[in-house]
Formats: sequence, structure tokens, C-alpha cells
Amino acid sequence: MPSTSSHKGVACLACKGPLEDAVTTCGHTFCRLCLPPPSHRGAQPSSRVLLCPLCKEKEKTEILMAPVPLGPLGETYCKEHGEKIYFFCENDAEFLCVFCREGPTHQAHTVGFLEDAIQPYRNRLRSRLEALSMERDEIEDIKSREDQKIQVLLTRIESKKQQVEAAFEKLQQELRKQHCLLLARLTELERQIWKERDEYISKVTEEVTWLGVQVKELEEKCQQPASELLQDVRVNQSRCEMKTFVSPEAISPDLVKNIRDLHRKIVILPEMMGTFSENLVRHLETDSGVVILDPQTASRSLVLSEDRKSIRYTRQKQNLPNSPLRFESLPAVLGSAGFSSGRHRWQMEVQLGERGGCMVGVAGEGVKKRGEQGLSTDEGVWAVIFSHQQCWASTSPGTDLPLNNIPRSMAVALDYEAGQVTLLNAETHATIFTFTASFSGKVFPFFAVWKKGSCLTLKG
Repeated sequence: MPSTSSHKGVACLACKGPLEDAVTTCGHTFCRLCLPPPSHRGAQPSSRVLLCPLCKEKEKTEILMAPVPLGPLGETYCKEHGEKIYFFCENDAEFLCVFCREGPTHQAHTVGFLEDAIQPYRNRLRSRLEALSMERDEIEDIKSREDQKIQVLLTRIESKKQQVEAAFEKLQQELRKQHCLLLARLTELERQIWKERDEYISKVTEEVTWLGVQVKELEEKCQQPASELLQDVRVNQSRCEMKTFVSPEAISPDLVKNIRDLHRKIVILPEMMGTFSENLVRHLETDSGVVILDPQTASRSLVLSEDRKSIRYTRQKQNLPNSPLRFESLPAVLGSAGFSSGRHRWQMEVQLGERGGCMVGVAGEGVKKRGEQGLSTDEGVWAVIFSHQQCWASTSPGTDLPLNNIPRSMAVALDYEAGQVTLLNAETHATIFTFTASFSGKVFPFFAVWKKGSCLTLKG
């Protein structure tokens, strides 16, 4: 494509003199006056066709503003000299033709052939391409795995929804069944009452009728003359001395007993339903999240497992970093997460060594960890102490608890707003003790074990 530019120091390929008003046609540069006149044959009206004296190639003329790309990089032409570009200056990151290469500007620079210069860049691009491809594949693998996890979770959620539907449908069916049974029993009692009422009325009516007949007969006898009345005096006297009528009971004792029994069952239904609803709400709103142990608070006499879910008492105190959070005078540890609201529940299993013991409950964030350790609610500890000798709650003063056997599995239920901490036998769900308090600030799960062989493991 022809172009014009200023080319100082470059000779015209036609006249061999300095270029004047230089024009580039097919890659060769000439003075404008050295080119033959333009031809319009076969061309558009808006273009002129110049004939190169050397190769006679036809091209459309235009003002040269930049290197003219004619296909691959090797076919790019220098905008200053119009020559094909063969070289690359690494210092200036510029494309060079033979004239640029020999010029003074790039004499001291690192200049190489275009293909040789481009190879390291291609290698770096390939390396980057491979790295990006690997990263893309890795991300796609991660996405695939996460999609699978999400699908598993969605499947589980759908399964749980079906379980909830089934559980409540079963509950509703059982409630409807018991509702129908109660109504049927009440209807049956109502029928029996009406039946016994009818029988009672029938008996009383019969007796009243008979008595009416007797009364009328006696009234008539009283109207007889004395001679007739005296003749039948023995009969009349017998009639007057008849036995007293005993009125039957309107409702039989057995029916009354059945009514009372059913009444006792029905009268507590509202309380039972209220308790059930309250327990259901409490259960569903209770956070049964995983509780783990805080190693910064663990006594040097306790060995924590790697998963921070179990502790074991050791006589040999461990060499642990100093921490103001660590229990120094009591073989105890706190849970890693504190609670300042809501309902929470966690479960654990305990095993006590010979003459060993454990303490389970919650402690306030300001519980004392150094010096003489208090174990009561006054010191911010709401817990139950178990040992082979006795069991008591850390109230102030302490409360002895009658407990035949130390439960192996225990649970702690915390209701922060209600100010309640309940320790339960996790196997029987029986309440061991319930603390009432007014919490302020965070409270933490609290655990302690002592004597060789004693250990505690969190479940869930």
C-alpha cells in the first residue's frame, strides 16, 4: 500500500538520490516524482493506482501512519523506511528493518531476528497458558466437587423435608386417632348415661304407678262402712305394713367410675399439649452445634486430643505456653465458643478413674483461673460435680444430689434468655439438676476431670 513520509538519509531506489516527498508502494520507497503517473484503469473512482518501477505491483495509495500489517508478523513493514521488518530490539521493544538495524539508535542495543526474539515470549505465553489451563481445570474440578456437595446437601434437605412431613403426618394421624377414640369413649359414656337414665325413669315410673294404685285402693277402703272395714282389717293392716320403697340409683357406680377415670385423663390434656409444644419449640430452637475445646484455657494437667474434642487427666504436667486464659489451679478447660444468646445443647461421655471425678456445666467469661479457684455460682460457675463419693451442684451453698450411679453419658442444655442451665442423663433424658441465673456477658461450656484414668469426650 503506497504511503508518504520523510526519510532523511535514505536514497531513492529509482534515482539513487536523497528521497524527496517519499512514497512507499509495495515495500519499496521512491521519490514521488520518480513514480509513473497513476492509472485509474480497473480502479474505484476514489483510489489511484501507482506502478512500482521495480515489481510493477499495483496498490492503493494512502498516507502512511503506522507499520502496515500484511498478514503474519514477518510481513510487517517499517513505517519509517517502508522495508520489511526482520529484527526486534529488546531494549526498546521495537520492530526494526535493515535500515533501522544499521542506524545509530540501536547500535548498542540487543537486537535479534524477529523469530528468535519472539520465541521466549511464545515460551512464556505457553508456560502461562499451561498454568492457566491447569488452574482452570483445577477450578473446574473444585466446582464439580462443590456442585456434588451442594447436590448431596440438597438431597439431604429434601430427605429431611420428607422426614418432617412424615413425622408430622404421623403425629397428626395419632392425634386424630386419639381424638376420635376420646370422642367415641365420651359418646359411649353419654349413651350409657341416657340408657341408665331411661332404665331409672322406667323403674321409678313403674314404682310410682304401683304406689298410686295402692293409694287409690286404700283411699277406697277408708270410705267403706265400719262393719265392712273391720271384716277385712287383717288384710288392710297387711297392706299398710308393706316394706319401704328403695329408690334405685340414677347412674351406676361403675359408670360413675368410668366417667371419673376419663375425666382425669382429659383434664390434663391442655397441660400435656402445652408441655409437648414447649418441648418441641425448645428442641427445634436449640442449637446443637459442635462444641470443641479451647487449648488456650486447658490446664497443664489435661491432655487434649488433636480434634480438641476430648481431655484426659495426667499427673505429669505438660510444658505449655503461658497464657492468662489457662486454668492453673484446677484441671479444667472451656469450650472454644461462648454464648450470649439462644438455646444450646452439647453431649459428652465421661469415664472416671479410681477415686476420680469430673465437673460439667458452664462458666462465665470472667471466671477466675489462677490462685484459689472457687467452684460455685458466686464465682461464675454453674456446674455439677461428680465423684465416686458424692455428687453436688455448685450452688452457693452447694446442693447435694442423690445419685446412685454416675451416668456415663451426660448432656448440658443452656437457655441464655431464660437463665437456665440443665444437666441431664443423656441416656434416660432425666434431669439431674437445673440452675437458674441471670447471665451477663458470654458463658462458655465448662469441663474438668481429675485423677489418673479420668477422661471426657464430647459427642456430635
